[in-house]
Amino acid sequence: MPLLMELEAAAWAGPLQASEATIRRRLALGHTMLGAIDGDLLAGTLCFTETSQDPLVRADFPADFDAFASLPRSEPVHSLYAYNLCVRPSHRGGNTAIRLLKEMERHGRRLGARWLIGDGRCSAYAGSSGDDDDQVRADPQFRATIDRWNETGIRPPLEEIIRDPLLRLHYRVYDCEFLYVMPDFFPQDAASGGFRVISAKDLRK
Repeated sequence: MPLLMELEAAAWAGPLQASEATIRRRLALGHTMLGAIDGDLLAGTLCFTETSQDPLVRADFPADFDAFASLPRSEPVHSLYAYNLCVRPSHRGGNTAIRLLKEMERHGRRLGARWLIGDGRCSAYAGSSGDDDDQVRADPQFRATIDRWNETGIRPPLEEIIRDPLLRLHYRVYDCEFLYVMPDFFPQDAASGGFRVISAKDLRK
């Protein structure tokens, strides 16, 4: 737990950090937390819950991040809902995130799951603050894309979605598709305007 808390403080601005009580509650719900170790450092974690939910049923999808990250483990395992890909700033740009995502994929295949689901930050919506190590610049064209998607419900072309570098990383690393844009999903995330973009990888393809 001390290693997890130290990583949260190193990787996230204050409003985005999970408390020790929150992490313990997620573990008690049966969640899985993969860790990437570099010497005596916890370089990154990937946290997810194994669920019987079908993410393609839009009406049943969790309405906000608290609900998304608080689902108890359920069977049969149809999907892995990943809610925290946390990488230490000193290890960004390397292969830590890729290693964690690939290990989650292997885990999902071992369980016979169909879907890997992530809630992608879209920091290009408003741009990172001085406290955010991602240092993503605001992109007015990307912001207009997200606003239009939210207003119409019509998914924009892929090239417009992956103007955001974090969403582009998700797509590049595990060849996902993007399902929904979720307004007010994580209001504390000012860089993303509270939005998250839900990504999905079909393990049967």
